[in-house]
Amino acid sequence: MTEPGEQNFLRALLREHPALLVSVLYVAASTIGMVYSWAFLRYFGINVFHYAQIGDFLLASLKEPFTWLLVFAALLLMVFDNAMSRRAGRKEKPKWIRWYGTARYRSINYLVAVGMVVLFLLAFADTQAERVRAGKGDFVSVTLADGSAPRTSVLLGTTGQFLFLFEPESGAVDVHPHENVQTISVGKQ
Repeated sequence: MTEPGEQNFLRALLREHPALLVSVLYVAASTIGMVYSWAFLRYFGINVFHYAQIGDFLLASLKEPFTWLLVFAALLLMVFDNAMSRRAGRKEKPKWIRWYGTARYRSINYLVAVGMVVLFLLAFADTQAERVRAGKGDFVSVTLADGSAPRTSVLLGTTGQFLFLFEPESGAVDVHPHENVQTISVGKQ
């Protein structure tokens, strides 16, 4: 967590600027969605940054709620480790582990937490991508506006303007603008 002086500063800052918390949550949610979307879609050769707008990343973190569980797990690990660090700082320890009980260690721990979040998101995206490549995923039947026959594909995701589809049999990936999609029917293969 934070040191007592830092806690007072944070409380005062939030009391003076309560909207700051909403802004921080918005940035955090967008960052989580951006990392997960990039990590997941890159396995299929899609650079999500070519197709997405910033609002799409906010929605991406909400579409995949497990990403938030990963973030909270990393934060809980950091809070626990900082508590153990404070406890260790109160006791006399050998010189080679004395650094663990310092405020500097706890400050560095915030960077470690960010790294853990990114690693957790990358691992989760990898697991999800392997699952989709194995033919498991959200199958949809898509009819395009050009009048072609409906086709069944795995829905990789969407942005505000595009739909990403994967054909497990052929390994083909298609990106369609929403205006070229006539219907999407949800079903199972």
